[in-house]
Amino acid sequence: VQVPASEQPCILRAALHSLSKMTVNDAKAAVRSFQACSKAKGASACIEERKAAAQGVSSAVKSECAPYVQDFFACFAHRYQISSCGDATVSKMLKCQEQFAGHLTSGK
Repeated sequence: VQVPASEQPCILRAALHSLSKMTVNDAKAAVRSFQACSKAKGASACIEERKAAAQGVSSAVKSECAPYVQDFFACFAHRYQISSCGDATVSKMLKCQEQFAGHLTSGK
């Protein structure tokens, strides 16, 4: 069942129109909207909410963890020959992504 745009929550409409510009608060709201929809209708009925939540979390994590990703790709491009490159470079990037995504999807 498709919900008319006029009946969708405001945050969801805004999120769907500017997925690449979502803030952390927008991403959290999109996740909460998806969780509420899933609880009420079942996950299979909440395709747009899921899309907005996934895009929001992805955008926020990308923005928040950008310095670690840049360090990783600098190391990768130089085949880890830079003295500051090592396992810690990859670990920091993955830890940032995991923790921040977990924070956004915790629903708090």
